[in-house]
Amino acid sequence: MLILNKDYGEYCEVTALINGQPKKSYGFIYLNNVFIKVKHYSIDEYEEAIKDCRENFLDNEKMEVATVMLKEPDSISIWIQDDRYKPLNGSVNPSKTPASYSSKDSSSTLKIQDLVARMRGKNGLKIKTRRYKIKLYQRCFLGNEAIDWLVENFNFTRPKAIRLGQKLIDKKIIHHVTDDHNFKDEPLFYRFYKDEEKSIWTQDVL
Repeated sequence: MLILNKDYGEYCEVTALINGQPKKSYGFIYLNNVFIKVKHYSIDEYEEAIKDCRENFLDNEKMEVATVMLKEPDSISIWIQDDRYKPLNGSVNPSKTPASYSSKDSSSTLKIQDLVARMRGKNGLKIKTRRYKIKLYQRCFLGNEAIDWLVENFNFTRPKAIRLGQKLIDKKIIHHVTDDHNFKDEPLFYRFYKDEEKSIWTQDVL
């Protein structure tokens, strides 16, 4: 679940054509996408808001829309992405979106190169040398942990995260360390092709 503060985007007036009629609203721009507020809580209702978001948005596998929670000093709110709305000025200022969140969310066209950079970044997957029986495998991550990370950071359902992992295999971005498996929600070892030549001595061992 993504819990953001206002510094991760910007508020702006947005407009959409709803049932043939123009409609204005107040939106929040995050990763160049427009989010519309659907629920609002006082800060004292923080735990209730998280539970509500999980039960009504994140845990519903039919819900493909991206969802974020926006935390203010005295309130917290749930916002969903709505591609019908556009900023009134016709554009989004990219300087308002932080560099550490440069990829797009799950329900929009995902920029694979940005996603991969984030997966391999400081707050990305746990990439390290791991041991299976007596053999060491350099610079790899676990399939089920990658699924957890995608669900947490992009609001994917687990089946959708598996499909994305398989897409990364199909595009020759990652692979199973012995090429014996497709992408699975299991503690199997996978590696980015970019990490194939990394030294074993620079990594922790599990």
